[in-house]
Amino acid sequence: MRFMLSFIFDRLTDPLGLPIEWYWEWIILAVVELAAYVIAYRAVGNLYSDGLIDGRTAGSVFHWIIRLIAFIVIWAITYGVIWLVRFITAHWVVVLSVLGGVLLVVTVLSLIIPHFRKNRG
Repeated sequence: MRFMLSFIFDRLTDPLGLPIEWYWEWIILAVVELAAYVIAYRAVGNLYSDGLIDGRTAGSVFHWIIRLIAFIVIWAITYGVIWLVRFITAHWVVVLSVLGGVLLVVTVLSLIIPHFRKNRG
């Protein structure tokens, strides 16, 4: 059972690459895999402790399901962060201009709104 679930997990997570150099991808995916394993291990341990599951097969199935979900969630967050960093570094002038404009608008509004509130009451 473990071999079959491991094979399915590997097939589902294999195409989930990251948009970076291969050696960084391997390192990051190894960390993501380790984190997913630890999350699944602890979650299944809690399920056993709470008496929600019983038996080796149930524990194995829940372990692989939780591990897959955790892996995909962590991978998606990692992918989003990498994409955001690459976008910011590629368009840093635009990003700084937009952030400067937002900061200017917030500053002006924070100065104007209290002035109108004083005059109103």
